[in-house]
This record gives sequence, structure tokens and C-alpha cells, in this order.
Amino acid sequence: MKAVRYHQYGGPEVLRYEEAPIPEVKSDEVLIKVSATAFNPADAMLRMGALKEVLPLALPFIPNVDVSGVIEKIGGAVTDLRVGDQVFAFLDMLRNGGAAEYVVSKAADVALAPANIDLQAAAAIPSGAMTAWQGLFDHGHLQSGQRVLITAAAGGVGSMAVQFAKWKGAYVIGTASERSFSTLQELGIDEIIDYNHESVEEKLTEKVDVIFNLSPLSSDEVTKWLHVLKQGGTLVTALHPADEELAKKLTVNTVRMAVQRNARQLAQIAELVDEGHVKPVITEKLPLLHLAAAHEKVGETRGKVLVIVDDKI
Repeated sequence: MKAVRYHQYGGPEVLRYEEAPIPEVKSDEVLIKVSATAFNPADAMLRMGALKEVLPLALPFIPNVDVSGVIEKIGGAVTDLRVGDQVFAFLDMLRNGGAAEYVVSKAADVALAPANIDLQAAAAIPSGAMTAWQGLFDHGHLQSGQRVLITAAAGGVGSMAVQFAKWKGAYVIGTASERSFSTLQELGIDEIIDYNHESVEEKLTEKVDVIFNLSPLSSDEVTKWLHVLKQGGTLVTALHPADEELAKKLTVNTVRMAVQRNARQLAQIAELVDEGHVKPVITEKLPLLHLAAAHEKVGETRGKVLVIVDDKI
């Protein structure tokens, strides 16, 4: 099969489009013929070797944790999926990923893809949507009628978080640059703070119940936001943590999260997509051959970069 792999850690130039063996399927796994995958900033961190102490990879390695496609083969112990099923998955970050014509996944990490959107587009959903879901609901415990601040609201995770929070019935405030305002307004956001010209602390006229931080700002900057939380409120951060001692003094909570694979949640998200409550925000499409181009622009993109594997762009 064709795949993009890297044989050593380094810059985008280490990515090679080359032949690789089709992976074998174990009893609890499925083989997926890949329709599309999606680029995530974490893919670049892994490729650079920035996470190798905690997430060591067996090289050569095929990147990309998001995938959509059709099941080609199932293991003998798999009972809830069938050959021919259209599926999507958040793959194990330590195993070869979706930047290939075929990928193997534990069946437990795979869900049926949404039926009301293109199968390729489904690849833009899994990791970002599950980060948003777990951040808002598992850690932030967001409820209808509450006020939530989502930083970096126009990104791949943030754009899903805005939609989930609106579906839940929350009042949604987001930070973004002016070029993303129209996209966020289309998603139904209630209020936008232009992070290039406005500070969260000065702009907010009323405190919030939940802050979901997706911004790469330093811990010192994130800690400042604890002051805009209501008593008992929660700051959930997917990146740099806030000061826990200050949080205790202010009687608020702070959680540093890491997304977990969960096919049950993925199936719930597929239902929301099919019901029209949420949609992936895809800002660019690239063929697999040009995956390195996405790595070269890491940090500059909004929404999701979709990487097409089945040649139907």
C-alpha cells in the first residue's frame, strides 16, 4: 500500500510517501480501507520527537490519529462491526496511523460514521470532537444555561466545542482572530473576543461557569483567567495548566485534560452530526502525497485540514 511514513524524528522533510506493508489484523481488530484522514498539531509534535519520552514510537511510523473509511476485514472476535461498514475512528497514537491506504484499529475504538455527511469529511471529526466533548462535559460538566468561554474557538477542537456548547444550551463566548469571526457566527457563537486586540479579563462583563482553554498561551496567562470564573466554576485546559493554589484560593477548579479514545462517545457525536446539530469545519483539503504541506503550516490553520487518501478530492 501507499503510505506516508517517517524513519527518523525531524522536520516536515522526514515525511516520505512510499510503499509500506498492509497491516495484519488481530482477533479484536479491523482493517480499514482509508477514505480520508486529518492533520492535527499533535501529529507534528510526534514527528518532531517532542513527545518521545512519554510517547515513544516504533520507527518507521505512519502518522495521523483520525480516519474514516470502509471496513475491509475483521478479526475473529469482532461481533459488532461488518465488512463493508462505513466507519470513523480515533486511532491509538502509538500505533501506525491513518496516513495510508489501509490502517488497523482495535474494533473497540471504531464507530459507524455519520450517514448524512460525506465519508471523507467524517475523518475531520474524531480526535477534535472527542477532545471538545470530554473537555466540556466530562471535565467541565457544562449545563444548559451556563456561560462558557472557549479559547482558540475557531480551531479544529474549538469549532466543535462551540457547536457542542450551543447544542447543550449554553451561552458561548470564544476567543479568535477577526478572520474567523464569520465562521464562528455561522456556528451560532454568542460573543467573540478578538485575542489580537482585546483581553479576556477586560472584555468579559460577567463571569463564566466554565473555561475551556485550547490556546497555546503560557501558564501565567492561563492563570489570569481564573479570576473570571464564578465561584465553583471550572477551567479545563488541554495545553498549559493554571495555578492550582490560586484556584483553591478563589474557590474555583482547574483541570488539565488529555483526550481518551471512546467509541461510545464517538457514536453519540455521529448522531449529533446526523441530526444536524454539529458539523466538521474543514478549511483545506490535500492529497495524501502532500501531507507534509500541512506540517509546514502547523499553527497557522483554522478548522481542520482534511487529507484525502482515496483520490477523490
